Amino acid sequence: MDKGAHFYKCDFQVHTPRDANWEGPAATTPEERKAYAEELIQACRAKNLDAIAITDHHDFTFFPYIKAAAAAEVDPTGNPIPKEDQIVVYPGLELTLSSPPSQAILILDAEFDDVITVAVSTVYGNRSGFLIRLLTNSAVTVELRL
Repeated sequence: MDKGAHFYKCDFQVHTPRDANWEGPAATTPEERKAYAEELIQACRAKNLDAIAITDHHDFTFFPYIKAAAAAEVDPTGNPIPKEDQIVVYPGLELTLSSPPSQAILILDAEFDDVITVAVSTVYGNRSGFLIRLLTNSAVTVELRL
């Protein structure tokens, strides 16, 4: 029986080589992105992280690679990591907004599998706030007004 609070070690602002401010080697081919994702999950495991959010600036490109790497992770003996022990990967964005000048982090539900495979995100400034459009794999547009 569950008798209390649960605490998780998380990093909710993780950037990848796709981020505009990235300093390090690029990963532009699918193979390089897959290799980067596997190395990132290994590094997260070494730091005992339970969850991460991929929050590149205005871009979701690496999320599917990292989520797949977390799902495919194996233990040192080659056995799959049980689902309940896998690192949870959240899709997210770091937004640079111009009016008013600010930064924002948008984190979506980890089960939001239909998130962008190809980076399609646009931020519009207007008098009433901001409109963020996300195009999903099933061609559904999700709009968030802030």
